[in-house]
Amino acid sequence: MSKKRYHALWFWLGMFGMVLTIVPNVILGEQSIFTYHDQLDGEMIAYILQARHLFSGDMMPEFMGGMSKTALTMPAPVCVVLFLGGNGFAALLMMQLAGRLVGFAGMYLLSKKVTDNAWIGAVVGVLYGALPFLPVYGLSQYGIPMLFWCVLQLREKKHLALAYGYVILFGLASSLVLVGFGLLGMGLLVMLWDWCRKKRTTHFRLAWLSLAGVYVIENFSLLFQILGGDKDISHKVEYRLQAQPFWGSFWQTLFNGGQHSNGYQKIIVPVMLAALLVAVGVGGRLFLSDLGGRDTCGVRRILECLGGCVVWNCFLALLSALWNSGVGVGVRSNIGALGAFQLDRLLWITPALWYLAIACGLAVLWNLWMGQKGRRKIAAVGCLLVSAAVTGVTGIWILYSGDVKSNIQKLRNPDYGLLSYSDYYAVGVMEQVRDFLEEQTGKGQEEYRVVSLGIDPAAALYHGFYCLDGYSNNYPLAYKHRFREIICPELEKSDYLTNYFDNWGNRCYMFSAECPGYYTIEKGGFSFQDYRVNAKALHEMGCSYLLSAAYIQNADSQGLVLMRETPFETEESYYHIYVYEVVGSAG
Repeated sequence: MSKKRYHALWFWLGMFGMVLTIVPNVILGEQSIFTYHDQLDGEMIAYILQARHLFSGDMMPEFMGGMSKTALTMPAPVCVVLFLGGNGFAALLMMQLAGRLVGFAGMYLLSKKVTDNAWIGAVVGVLYGALPFLPVYGLSQYGIPMLFWCVLQLREKKHLALAYGYVILFGLASSLVLVGFGLLGMGLLVMLWDWCRKKRTTHFRLAWLSLAGVYVIENFSLLFQILGGDKDISHKVEYRLQAQPFWGSFWQTLFNGGQHSNGYQKIIVPVMLAALLVAVGVGGRLFLSDLGGRDTCGVRRILECLGGCVVWNCFLALLSALWNSGVGVGVRSNIGALGAFQLDRLLWITPALWYLAIACGLAVLWNLWMGQKGRRKIAAVGCLLVSAAVTGVTGIWILYSGDVKSNIQKLRNPDYGLLSYSDYYAVGVMEQVRDFLEEQTGKGQEEYRVVSLGIDPAAALYHGFYCLDGYSNNYPLAYKHRFREIICPELEKSDYLTNYFDNWGNRCYMFSAECPGYYTIEKGGFSFQDYRVNAKALHEMGCSYLLSAAYIQNADSQGLVLMRETPFETEESYYHIYVYEVVGSAG
């Protein structure tokens, strides 16, 4: 078999493996399980609402009483076109498949370029493509290895059209505030290093400018607001930041990553590094010591890449830990809404670097095994086998931790406990509520406002209801204060809820002290015994109906009137929903 066909075989085997990971979703349809935190509850709604109003001004009337589009910024703007057809599930599934395919292909190409080894590129590519990144973030994580590969092509003046095209696509399909700022910062440091070495990198600079330009154009409204062009004060000014121990945070983020950026490297990386130390330094002598300048095993260049990946990851973890340390929090507390900026999103870059480092480690051990003799060869093969075994264990861990395992479980057992896509959005139930209200009032959804209790507001928004509640990381402070009047009676009963809302406040939800922290209440025997709400303030904000996942025993005393004794549900539904009219005063 020719080398070209050999490489193509490994590539297409890996791509086929990525396709297999979504087969359970295709079979299950809307019964599929997807992570709902920061995905179904927030980013999905951003895409859906932005698609509905893509060509209709700067407002989203359904969201939190009518908010600017900057209140729900899409993390991968170009992906909104997938939602124009109105099928959110199909759009999410396409984003998942595209992310995994690009993740594998990028890591395969990057690893193969550095190591010149197709099977290592395929193995590491499969691991990276299978990482449980959230598909709603588009290429923000999955697409980084391909971006790095394109950078290498540009620096070598190869495949220029492809490289520039992907850089622009990456900008359109990724988020400036989640990962773009970090990548642009890395690019600036690389350009500074090139300048110090007097190295000409025209294509690299043009690519950096192209990426920056795309980000500025698609985030113009948000940047305008951040720079003080918006008269509304963001609720972020009331964030109360909590300092974290510097060294504890550093080691934690170095080996575990940050939120939504766990690369599952905390076992494989230490074992790999230990294996390299044993293999390279066996017998107290370096393998490279007798290679002179020839590097006959091709080890030195790969080790330099590995070292670079480790240094970058340590640097990014260091910045993240410093930003969240006592010193960092002290500075951030004095810069207003900008202090809420999450610099630890830099950690979203680290999985790509870790898996490139893993590819380099495997390649060094492989090359030493192939190029050495005697006890050195035995040491190399022993370390390679240990590293390969840990790589396999990491792959199993990745599959076990993500939605692939959950969906396979769902196929085996239809009663599997995790919330499905259909469960979360109350498909089949919210439609009944909508039709009932139209029959009773003769009004369309745009003519009244609702809030949700025990149901994430995302379910109502998904079905076209106009809501006063919602999940946003950037909305006016005045709205937060006004909404607080509604939920104040429940906040007063819970220090946890008071701290959660007052010191953070991204969720303007109808909280209950009887079930703090639970936004999805399964149908069953639970009912609210003493739910308190400022119905007058709720009514004054224009709310007509409260949709509750549980019966409210003291509803009449709270200015709420049950419209139908029997809740809305289906045989398979996770929720049953009671509809209360908000009359604004106690009966």
